[in-house]
Amino acid sequence: MSTRAPRDAASDYRAKVSHEATHLTRRMREAGHQAPSGDPGCGLMIVVEQPVGPRVLDALARSLSALGLSDAYVMPSGTGLLYEEVLSTEPSALVAVGPGAAREIDTLAHPLAHHPYSDATPGEWFTWTKGTAGLLLPALAPALNDGEAKRRFWTAFLALRHLTPRIL
Repeated sequence: MSTRAPRDAASDYRAKVSHEATHLTRRMREAGHQAPSGDPGCGLMIVVEQPVGPRVLDALARSLSALGLSDAYVMPSGTGLLYEEVLSTEPSALVAVGPGAAREIDTLAHPLAHHPYSDATPGEWFTWTKGTAGLLLPALAPALNDGEAKRRFWTAFLALRHLTPRIL
């Protein structure tokens, strides 16, 4: 009779999320979309509205790094796989960067959603589902070239600083 080591629920969950994310990433690449970055099991998922270019992703990565959230799972909107990503990663916090990302999350019509992103106030946390906090941020692309847009984005973005001890 062989004895198996006891299963660790946290390890099983991370393995499940990793397996599903790998499959979804492959489907995104095959469809010509930019693949997500970060750790799908970290609990923080960020959906960035189009256009998602290198400057936007670099600025977001630097901002996340400044708050100690470099492992955040960042994915572009418009892939057609957002619903599957949300279901597979089961994030504790779901952040929409820009009104386009907010609209896409709202179109998922998640059956457990309490509050639509399109009604959210940028920079203020709200209960999206029982287990997921939601946050709307202003679009990042305009903030790359406009000082006022940059201040609006950063002010709202700072709401993420409270996640550092809980999520990662």
